[in-house]
Amino acid sequence: MFLKIFLIFFATWLCSVNSQDIHIENGQEFMPYEEIFDENVTAANACTIDIHTQTASPQPVFIRPGQSQFFHPANRNGQMQFTANQAIELWCSGPWSSPSGAPNLITATCVSGQTFRYNNANFNFNQFRCQAWPQFTTRRTTTRCFNNAIIVDVGFQIGNRWLHVYQSCHDLVRETNWYTFYRFTPISDANQRNVERPRFQQSDFFPGRNVDNLYVRNVQRRTVADILQDQAAADRFIEPEPSDIFMARGHIAAMTDFILATEQQATFLFINTAPQWQTFNSLNWVSVEISSRRLAADRNINLDVYTGTHGITRLWNSAGARRQIFLDWPAGRIPVPQIYYKILVNNADRSGVVLIGVNNPHLTLAEIYRDGYVVCNDVSSQINYVSWQRTNLRRGYSYACEVNDFLRAVPHVSNLGVTRLLV
Repeated sequence: MFLKIFLIFFATWLCSVNSQDIHIENGQEFMPYEEIFDENVTAANACTIDIHTQTASPQPVFIRPGQSQFFHPANRNGQMQFTANQAIELWCSGPWSSPSGAPNLITATCVSGQTFRYNNANFNFNQFRCQAWPQFTTRRTTTRCFNNAIIVDVGFQIGNRWLHVYQSCHDLVRETNWYTFYRFTPISDANQRNVERPRFQQSDFFPGRNVDNLYVRNVQRRTVADILQDQAAADRFIEPEPSDIFMARGHIAAMTDFILATEQQATFLFINTAPQWQTFNSLNWVSVEISSRRLAADRNINLDVYTGTHGITRLWNSAGARRQIFLDWPAGRIPVPQIYYKILVNNADRSGVVLIGVNNPHLTLAEIYRDGYVVCNDVSSQINYVSWQRTNLRRGYSYACEVNDFLRAVPHVSNLGVTRLLV
């Protein structure tokens, strides 16, 4: 008798579910709020969103409600976690693809699993999609940095809130970018993968020029030939496709140094680039970037990060004359740096390190030492957390220094308070 009553009740309940209105958004069906159930979700953690597999593209900016902070994952696995009814703000700078017709800024609340409630309807989290990637912006500040350059803030302007991504120390006269500043946390290596790469933007910098065109391989070859007055030498230094011996639009703050796809897109600014030989960019310098993020994660520490450039590369013509190389010639702007560096500072114990790479695959080891590419005492023998082939010249000769030793030679920043080597 009990079994019969239960079966009748279950059939009645099932019919009532099927007879209820189902919300449809862009062809996707969503169960009504009352019927969402996930046996794997606890009250303490009702929703879990994997940012690697359960978000849309183009995705909105994820914001902690009422704050000027990104909603980042809770762990290095890339999971955003929510309690029941916990809210997240989502922002598109332009129209939404889904939910269509929504205002730029909306608030969704966790139901369970990957289901969120917005405007009395339920959505799978990956249905929150912008028509285009949210637009980042730049803000010039009155703060001066090295050599009378200015600090430029990069982030997202959302109403009266500013969501900061990084700062650039940009020289308006020489049009060089001395460094960028940002931070690593223990979840920095949870960065979203395979994010769409936009075109680099000038914003309101580099007036009167098309910087993107200056990086075109054939254009830079002509520029080098003009500087050296030697086409044959330029042909040797800038090789034709598919060779990786050419100067790329080298990120200073790496795209993958940031967690969310929207933050990563904000790195595509020419105030965050410098001419970087692609063979170095894609080999030893990538190893430095990955190892730095992993260091913060593996040791569960926060790190201040200053990534920058120093010096001007010299190339030589057939007569042996050496000339400084710029992308913008004869104006003598956008110099090709000698080195890239990454300063890591752990403020908790005042330790720090500088990881440095030579930005010229055409040099011999003797030339690297002779021409000022090694600016401080190499302590790389004490560093075991960087996976690099540091003496491989084609990959970019690399080394490490103590922070204060480096800053005596390259005084881009000061008063970092570092007292010992980060080993």
